[in-house]
Amino acid sequence: MGSTVNLFISRSPKKTSNSQLDDKALWQSVRKGNDLAFSNLYQRFSNLLFNYGMHFCYNRELVKDCIQELFTTIWNRREALSEIDSVKYYLFKSFRNLLVQHISKDRKRFVDIDDSYDFEESEPSIENSIIVEDYLKENKQKIATALFKISKRQREIVILKYFNDLSYAEISSLMDMTPASAHNLLSKALQCLRVVIKIFLVSAFFHIFDSWF
Repeated sequence: MGSTVNLFISRSPKKTSNSQLDDKALWQSVRKGNDLAFSNLYQRFSNLLFNYGMHFCYNRELVKDCIQELFTTIWNRREALSEIDSVKYYLFKSFRNLLVQHISKDRKRFVDIDDSYDFEESEPSIENSIIVEDYLKENKQKIATALFKISKRQREIVILKYFNDLSYAEISSLMDMTPASAHNLLSKALQCLRVVIKIFLVSAFFHIFDSWF
């Protein structure tokens, strides 16, 4: 588990109009058969996809195989590729579908964590989102550990929203839910994380307290 936690070091850069244009330019070049553009596209997204996949499938080889299969398919079908609005969303959605298909063939590889807490669902406030994002930047290791204490789907939506900066529209489409459900799921995930983090803080306090005596 420790090696998996370290995957949180990688994080998507903030979405900007320039980065989206760069992604689309790479995509257009790949469609024209530019192998250097394809290599750059792979280098830009392969680690992000690997990190994302490892949060709900702990089989490293399966995750890597799915990434290889995805990019191999893209290159082999490059002439048939269509224009897309968001390269990141397309890759995450395609990779998720591919991974789920392989997981379904062997349920033993699929690790699912039941919800440990049951909170009333509500839309997360802007203040809560800002606080959580700042905390993620400053306490990656603690957050990484806490994320493995919540459910698989809660963990997935936090990863998509705060580590890969996908929009609610993209997340709801990727996870096959309505935008309202995505809001509620993220709210529940943030509440669960707050509970887990509080437990960590209390444990740390008592550890320090005991060391004094």
